[in-house]
Amino acid sequence: GLPSLGLHVEALRAEDSGATVWVVHVPRHAPRKPVYAHDLAWQRDHDKLVPLREDRLAAILAEVLAGEDWSAGLVPEATLSSLDPQALRLARGQYAKKHAQASWSQEIAAWSEIAFLDRARLSVHGTLTRSALLLLGRPDSVALLAPCQAEITWKLPEERVVEHFGPPFLLATTALLQRIRNPIIKLFPESQLVPVQVPRYDTHLLLEAMHNCIAHQDYTRGERIVVEEWPTRLRMTNAGGFVDGRPEDYFE
Repeated sequence: GLPSLGLHVEALRAEDSGATVWVVHVPRHAPRKPVYAHDLAWQRDHDKLVPLREDRLAAILAEVLAGEDWSAGLVPEATLSSLDPQALRLARGQYAKKHAQASWSQEIAAWSEIAFLDRARLSVHGTLTRSALLLLGRPDSVALLAPCQAEITWKLPEERVVEHFGPPFLLATTALLQRIRNPIIKLFPESQLVPVQVPRYDTHLLLEAMHNCIAHQDYTRGERIVVEEWPTRLRMTNAGGFVDGRPEDYFE
């Protein structure tokens, strides 16, 4: 289950001692194929090689293949009772606001919940999608997404503070935003005497970054979205990769 493409060895030589360090670049396992050696499947656990755990094996076997849309996958066991009423109301309100200029906008208020979800592409003929559970689902509906790890973690590494936020993500990002320390700071422009007071982080940028993490997360990898906060900076990370090329191809 280990593809040869991308497997290579890099030699790094120290300038002071002349010693050589060999770096073996190991590619990710082939889709839906665990890596076997000596008749056992293995996985990496930090800096150790350990036998593949059952939950990781299940996640690998359930991986989405190229061309498949995981978020559009149907969840037949989910029903309207699996959704959070407040999140559903907010979604309907925002949908109506977005399409206020459409010729059919007056019909939105009369739609049933299923009709709205179908039109918003959160369900297909009444069957909810994984996206519906991520964005609008009750916290206990996460079980229907197993082995997906539908969770956003907020951390203060220097203070060892951690808090987890689950679905509905439509409400979770606003709740997490309240945790981020965003004090008012003073800027002193050269052209004026009076300082300008502004928040350290722009609220719209924070939400945009979090929403991008949610939209572009590779949920098949069973990882959390992580928001880490230090006194002078924030870092938001999610699992996944670029559709084409490497990140360096873009920012360089």
